[in-house]
Amino acid sequence: MLCENCKQREANVHLSKTVNGQTHELHLCEQCAKKTQEVNFVFHSGVSVPDFLQALFGFSTASAAPGIQQEEVCPRCGMTFSQITRAGKLGCNTCYEKFGTELQPLLRKVHGGGQHVGKVPKRRGSTVREKLELQKLKDKLQTLIQQERFEEAVEVRDRIRELEQKTGG
Repeated sequence: MLCENCKQREANVHLSKTVNGQTHELHLCEQCAKKTQEVNFVFHSGVSVPDFLQALFGFSTASAAPGIQQEEVCPRCGMTFSQITRAGKLGCNTCYEKFGTELQPLLRKVHGGGQHVGKVPKRRGSTVREKLELQKLKDKLQTLIQQERFEEAVEVRDRIRELEQKTGG
């Protein structure tokens, strides 16, 4: 596909912009993309997604200078933390245990929290669902109190009490 601007070079930058529910696509070559106001950054060939994420979230994978400090290694798979950040994935489940303190800030930045709140199994997942609902209600209660919406807060408080009696927590 040719660049929609110059119509001479191959379009290798593809932009989608949604304004008022209308999606507009723009296909540009790298030179035209650098000139346009629509693009704040351009990927150069050879840039990997893990490198982009490291740059975005401020994690450095530069190795320590020789003789200063040897980087720790996972006892099971042999990966280092810098290798994990470069690859964008853990080598094994022991990596999470070994590098847990270093991984927590990264996971919070990427996922917005340190606790998994994804899918819950339908069978035997009722306890987990109830705990999640209870936590959401407690958060909502705090928000309502801060907003001084006390009548709604009373209803949420009562629902929390019902759930706590049901779950025994």
